[in-house]
Amino acid sequence: MTAVAPTAKSSVPRTSRADPSLEVISYAVAALANAYAEAPDKAKLLPRLTAAIIRVAALTGPAEAEEQLARLASMQKEATRLAEQHLERKKQLSSTAMALAPSTDWKDTRSALDRLMHEWRLTGWSDDTATTPFRTAFNDAIANFTRRQEQWFDEQRMRGAPIHEYREYLCTRAEQLLDETDDTMWAAASERLRQLVQLWKRTTRQEEDPTLSARFFAAQRAFEAHRDAWYDANHARKEQLLHRIEYLTDATSGLVWEAARREVADIEEHDWRDAGQLPHDQHEIMERELRRALAAFHARQSEAEHEALKQKEKVVARIQALAQRPLDNWKATRAVLLELQQAYMDVGPVATSSETDLLQAYSVACQAVFSRLGTLRGNSVEKRSDVIRLIRDLSEKAGKGVSWRDAREKVLVLQKQYVGAGPVAHAEGEGLWQEYRAACDHFFELYRSWTGENVGAREQLCVQAEALMEERDPFEAKEKAKKLQQRWKFSGPVPPEEDESLWTRFSEAVDKVFERARAEWEDTHGT
Repeated sequence: MTAVAPTAKSSVPRTSRADPSLEVISYAVAALANAYAEAPDKAKLLPRLTAAIIRVAALTGPAEAEEQLARLASMQKEATRLAEQHLERKKQLSSTAMALAPSTDWKDTRSALDRLMHEWRLTGWSDDTATTPFRTAFNDAIANFTRRQEQWFDEQRMRGAPIHEYREYLCTRAEQLLDETDDTMWAAASERLRQLVQLWKRTTRQEEDPTLSARFFAAQRAFEAHRDAWYDANHARKEQLLHRIEYLTDATSGLVWEAARREVADIEEHDWRDAGQLPHDQHEIMERELRRALAAFHARQSEAEHEALKQKEKVVARIQALAQRPLDNWKATRAVLLELQQAYMDVGPVATSSETDLLQAYSVACQAVFSRLGTLRGNSVEKRSDVIRLIRDLSEKAGKGVSWRDAREKVLVLQKQYVGAGPVAHAEGEGLWQEYRAACDHFFELYRSWTGENVGAREQLCVQAEALMEERDPFEAKEKAKKLQQRWKFSGPVPPEEDESLWTRFSEAVDKVFERARAEWEDTHGT
């Protein structure tokens, strides 16, 4: 899910971290692009590309994933072009086969049809729905010619034609069968081999030819070995897909659920079928295993989505509560909102049925906080301008109508008010900040100048305190020292580097005056 962003003029920034859902999509698209680049038949990936475009647009919206959608669209366009070329070629092959089917030139036509079947097998992927009528017509043409050819051989055999020639034909058909079979035709080819074996057995009732028998059964064994190896490979691929679904069921958590959900959907819709056929008994077993694995995955997915829904609802509730709080500190409010938005995005996906209402509630809650923060903007410009004006006024009045000490304290308070005045747009804020810094710098430059004047005043007080040691009347000197202390107290601050040395000099002189008065008192009145 993507966080609800403030309006362009708001000073509440987006979170600097990337949207996790976009990161997952980018990874998935990159993986698909890599598979596409390495695929020998790129048209075969067209269904996945189409499904990916639909999912990416549904998850993020076209604007948020424009770059990824553009990559997918480019691959889809090329794959579509190739699929259309393949379909057009299959149309041509089907038409050619249908034209050859009625021929009685058995040998040449058989060779021509064999070449057509080989080319059909090498032609790349095209849409199953669009291809089905042409594939059916192509296979029917081959089957019709084959039946007619076999009928002709049977007629010739019944008329007394040499049985050797018919057996030669059966051997050739058994040997060609392996070359003619592609991954979509093993079941039909197996049935055709069974028919050839029955025809062969009929001929062996009349006479036996060891050489041709060895040749025929070698072709039969070769076909069955390749077919069984193909079935075994398909079984292994489907076992791997089952293990993958089970792994995703056990290992998936958080944001990865979205990618896992897409991967399992691809397995169910594409990979399982692409893994190839199995014998009927194995097919039934593996289909049951697939349904079991999918049921376990979807059950775990439902649990994860329910837990994600509860977590996101808690985040939404916290954002709603945040919108009701007093805005004592707008920066803290904004920081909490950004943390809650990130927490919302870090939670995994929820069920599609709950997603729309949840996102609506999340958007409304975020917008409520943004609106409250936005109400501060108009006031904050005025507040900041007032702070700048008051600092400038204090620069004019300090040392005249207002003491420097009071002016400094007021400026420090105004600085805190400026920082907490609320958000402003970047352009306005930058201009106000420059004015604010200039006003502060001017005040403190004047303040430092005044503290420099205070150094001279305090030095004079030190000289006067030291001179009191020469007074003839120690008690009168003591009273004068007290007055000097009062003048020191209100003399104003000095730079820190001179404050300690001046105070040490002054306090030592005053202490000596007090000590002299005390000693005089003790001498006069006794101890």
